[in-house]
Amino acid sequence: MKQGIGEAMSVDRLAAIARNLYADGPWLMRNMSRYRLFICPFERLVPLVPTGSSVLDVGCGSGLFVALLAGVLQELEATGFDTSGPAIDAANRMAERARAVGLSARLRFIRQDVATPWPAGRYDVVSLIDVLHHVDVPRQKAVFCKAAEALEPGGILLYKDMADRPAFHALMNRVHDLVLARQWIHYVPVQAVDGWATELGLEQIRAESQSRYWYRHDVRAYRKT
Repeated sequence: MKQGIGEAMSVDRLAAIARNLYADGPWLMRNMSRYRLFICPFERLVPLVPTGSSVLDVGCGSGLFVALLAGVLQELEATGFDTSGPAIDAANRMAERARAVGLSARLRFIRQDVATPWPAGRYDVVSLIDVLHHVDVPRQKAVFCKAAEALEPGGILLYKDMADRPAFHALMNRVHDLVLARQWIHYVPVQAVDGWATELGLEQIRAESQSRYWYRHDVRAYRKT
């Protein structure tokens, strides 16, 4: 079984990777990618990904999580997909930059929706980072189950989403998405996610919550046995 890199990741180290890899493109997209590190606990997720992993990043946005992995792992093969054309354009620019600065990661990004067939194959790691709250409630469990199905045996499902409690943090998260995504989000209680994982026979290997400024995040990692 592959092991995660294990070492602690500092926000400053990851921010330096983001600054290097998001060096061009539209100002807003570039800076959102750079500064998201300071409000989202990526440093809790990156160390869980083993070197040499194949990764599927569902709802990858501009590819930030994959970019951070490419900056710290010696070997990486990653596929990301998202419904946003501008975000995928930014991800592809980042991949070109990664190649230009000599990173060995093999990266590809595809524009598609979670409701369409996902990229074929099985992966060592599948990530769902701030995805489910953008999915209609009746489809949320199905998306989670589909992510689990895409795992190799022994693979890791990484889940991070906005917390629905306490009420103040939930309100601020909702305002954030109304302003930036122009969307009324649908919170998923993390207890429900844990229940889905149990139904699928996934082993929980990390469970924590993190607060950053006025944001609150639920972080989970599950292993497919």
